[in-house]
Amino acid sequence: MYIKRHPLGRGNLTFGKRRRRFPIIFVVLYVMILGMAGIVIWRFNDVQPMVLSALGPPPTPTTSPLTLAQMGEDEYLAGNMLKATDYYQMAVDIEPENVEYRTRLAHMIVMQLDDSTLPDALAIADGTIQIAPEDARGYASRARILNWEGQYADAAQAALQAVELDPDNALSHAYLAESYTDLGRLRQALEQAEMAVQMDPYEVEARRSYAYVLEWYGRYNDAVQQYQQALRLHPNRMDLLYGLARNYRGMGQTDMAVRTFQLIITRVPSDPLPYVEIGKTYFEIRDDAAAQEYLARAVELVCAECPLTVGVSEMTDMQYQSNRVLPETVYMPAWRRLAMVYFTRRNYEDAIDLFEEAISWAEVNDEEVPIEAYYVTASAYYYLDQCTRAVPRAVDALKVYEEREVEDANALKNILSVFVLCSDYTQNPYLYTGAGYTNGFPDGYERPDVLIERAGDTSTAEETTTTK
Repeated sequence: MYIKRHPLGRGNLTFGKRRRRFPIIFVVLYVMILGMAGIVIWRFNDVQPMVLSALGPPPTPTTSPLTLAQMGEDEYLAGNMLKATDYYQMAVDIEPENVEYRTRLAHMIVMQLDDSTLPDALAIADGTIQIAPEDARGYASRARILNWEGQYADAAQAALQAVELDPDNALSHAYLAESYTDLGRLRQALEQAEMAVQMDPYEVEARRSYAYVLEWYGRYNDAVQQYQQALRLHPNRMDLLYGLARNYRGMGQTDMAVRTFQLIITRVPSDPLPYVEIGKTYFEIRDDAAAQEYLARAVELVCAECPLTVGVSEMTDMQYQSNRVLPETVYMPAWRRLAMVYFTRRNYEDAIDLFEEAISWAEVNDEEVPIEAYYVTASAYYYLDQCTRAVPRAVDALKVYEEREVEDANALKNILSVFVLCSDYTQNPYLYTGAGYTNGFPDGYERPDVLIERAGDTSTAEETTTTK
């Protein structure tokens, strides 16, 4: 056999070096890439928009419902209830069957302290019960909302269902205590409130409900302590600050009450309610000048267009329409209390003007007029020797007294006294001749004994026919 041999270094099976051509093409490409990269870096701001427009915007990352709930809780603790509601709503939109998110969402809506939003909160609570009928949290939430709507019996029933489902849920006992309080079942309310605090001393609602029960018992000092504990847990809740200030006032600590209400004003300077409460506080200690200042400011904040110096003769042609939905607890008390300040200071003209404004606005806006607005106005007319106006207002007051089935002997005496004064003890007697009246006095009632004060006599400092 013949084997072909090659010289060393030239055969196929050898490891000798071969001669290769230099790869110039790769060098050229490398230099071009480096050059283009340099241009991009140099002109980055000009190139970036073109690249993004060609590729399209990056996908928006989806925030997890847990993150949204935490953001909502942060806003809640900061006192931003509207933002907190928005975040929890987004969390519920992503996980609509999450009971915890739904419960917190309903709570945030209630914490907006706007009665018009309570139906929305109730719908969420009812939906939670449908989703999880064996979960106590839906029933507890429903109980709290119904109670704030004034449906105390239904609220107690829902709270009892919550307690039955979960006897260890502090919120269920807290809301049951609140419902029992408003139903007048104070002993049971106190038991439930104490139980709620024992179960969870760090639950704000348990502390708040306990304070609420103690306030009804007149244990203002104990209530202050509970509100202070609640505020340590949540220092930015307005309802807790109002409760604290109210109980300071109940204790007779006027300075602390006013200071707390003023703290609220620093946080919500455009809200008339703290001005009303400060005015009420000063009025109770008969600092009428200070009361008048704060109550006038409250009325101005609520209804800047209302002319407080309008004449009575113009009232029939005036109708007041506010540019916002005004809770009854803000608007009418501000007017009523300011008018009472004028009346007790014997400034009957301004008292009449203000009461007539309140009556006119309330009738136009379908608000309930406090019965005092009618009979105090009637008394003021009497003192000005205007019984032709005093008696019709007393007639209005008596009609309200009967229609609302008011049980207030003092109010009734004040109303009936106007008829007696205007028929027997005035310079210009006026006898009402309507149906159901005999000799100017309503049938079926006894004539009260009144302390006589003739019209125009302002020498006595003590009130005669009207008490606040």
